Amino acid sequence: MNIGLLSADERLIDEITNVVYDQTLSWAVCSTVMDLVQELAERPFSHVILSDRYLEFGALEECIDGIQQTHKDVKIIVLLSNYHDAAINEKYVKMCRLMNLDYIQPGRSTAVIADDIRAWVDGLAGEYAYQQATGKLITFVGSTPNIGTTLTSFGTAYSLALETSARIGYVCLNLKSSKLHRYLGRDENVFTLDGLRAELKAQSLTAERLQQVCDQPRETPGLHILYGNMLREQAEFFTPSEIVHLMRVARAAFDVCVVEVNAYWDNAATICGLLEADTRIVVTTSDLSQFQEDFSRWVRQVGSVFGLQSDAFELIAVQVDRNAKQDEFTIKDIRKETQLHLIGQITRHADALSRCNQGKLMEMFAPGHMMGEEVLAVSSKLIDYYKLPRKANVRRVTWLRRMLAGRRAAT
Repeated sequence: MNIGLLSADERLIDEITNVVYDQTLSWAVCSTVMDLVQELAERPFSHVILSDRYLEFGALEECIDGIQQTHKDVKIIVLLSNYHDAAINEKYVKMCRLMNLDYIQPGRSTAVIADDIRAWVDGLAGEYAYQQATGKLITFVGSTPNIGTTLTSFGTAYSLALETSARIGYVCLNLKSSKLHRYLGRDENVFTLDGLRAELKAQSLTAERLQQVCDQPRETPGLHILYGNMLREQAEFFTPSEIVHLMRVARAAFDVCVVEVNAYWDNAATICGLLEADTRIVVTTSDLSQFQEDFSRWVRQVGSVFGLQSDAFELIAVQVDRNAKQDEFTIKDIRKETQLHLIGQITRHADALSRCNQGKLMEMFAPGHMMGEEVLAVSSKLIDYYKLPRKANVRRVTWLRRMLAGRRAAT
């Protein structure tokens, strides 16, 4: 099997070419595009690896288009670097998605890149192809832990499943502090993320298998839940390639998959969960240390290292006090500081903690509860944005409920 590699980075070349692959490979390492084109003309290639360091955006796009036109069976992956501005990186990512290409996000070490390339080459030898996945990933990250990110993200997934006929997934990537199973009163016999370690490591997880192991609550047909890691001592052993594999399988398994990651950007799940997302939502509060300090240090500072600019995120404000005093920070202050588009706000609910402790989180989203209406407002925007099919009976039920409410008021 012949593989072409466009790179002049000796360390990267050494890492990639010396990894143990399932099949014997013949490498054509080229430092210029002309050399690569000449190699492609002389012998057939199964895979081509392109680094974006050696071509401007337009030239890279033209090069890829030329390869796809003349070598239709060649699989292409693009190595994105952090040599560009974050805004330019977003442009490269969009190009890869539009051209149906695999890509590796910037900010990875050479060892991680080599591991990703191995998984890509070996994985595409089987029946499952990453590019066929068309589902959308919506990733929620908190500016600080324990501020309601789990309730907000799960509430959004719950509402999406309730309002649409799409298949909705919810994946908890809280590797060290997953508690959703307790909030839902499912403490026993639930399948959790750590149960997929072997399949993630072998890159053998399938969409059917993921759907099979997910919990499907009776209250919300169409919602599939994968609970988070329970083996906290193994949290650091999840690798970027494993999380990327999980995210791409989730794309194939669900029409929309809501993902919750930890607020701390010190693990593969948080970083890869955000990099792979189509929509990224940051959850924060009106606490100055959270919407200013934590947002700046994590999203702006660390995110830029991995090619994520802050305006690639949407904003949800939680624990909002509608009766805030004049000297307290408001939604307007949060928007001004973060410069993000606000897509929703969740008020402070006194019964949230007690319901979670009792395993009755679902009651927070029941008709008549304010939080249910608040997450519905968020999910409605996502439904419209992704043009998801709404359930046929949703409008009729809403209209009937309003009519009955009007009759009661009249009597």
